[in-house]
Amino acid sequence: MNPNEAQTRKTLIDVEIAKAGWDLSDSNEVRFEVTASGIDDDWFDGITDYSLYLPNGEIIAIVEAKRQSRSPQTAREQAKLYAERIQQNQSFRPFVFLTNGVEIWFWNTEEETPREVAGFFARDDLERLLFIKQNKLALAEASINTDTSGRLYQQEAIRRVSK
Repeated sequence: MNPNEAQTRKTLIDVEIAKAGWDLSDSNEVRFEVTASGIDDDWFDGITDYSLYLPNGEIIAIVEAKRQSRSPQTAREQAKLYAERIQQNQSFRPFVFLTNGVEIWFWNTEEETPREVAGFFARDDLERLLFIKQNKLALAEASINTDTSGRLYQQEAIRRVSK
């Protein structure tokens, strides 16, 4: 049996998203086939398979689905484009999940390469990752705690490592 994408979504992906605590029947949390531009009649910009929402109405993550027989990585560039387009209409770029129902990959398209994960993330987990992404400080900009590193050679070592 080689299920198509719709069957894969219904029997595998929907189940995994629900397991992470997302309510697929609540359009304030999850919506299906949302245009990436945010304009309902602009099909040219592409359609996300799933969009996961924050309470303020912004999309925190998108899920790009493929049939089981295809690698989720085939949706990589498509998903990145969607995330970039969504970012134009909200305050941040959403995270991306790529899946074929068997493999699930998570991707912060601004900083890293996709990594395989055991399942979809709950809203709290995604909010925590978003907070970190928006508030991170470069190591070179962090202040040195002179209570624990009071000697000049220690401070110099920390500065060099930070570069």
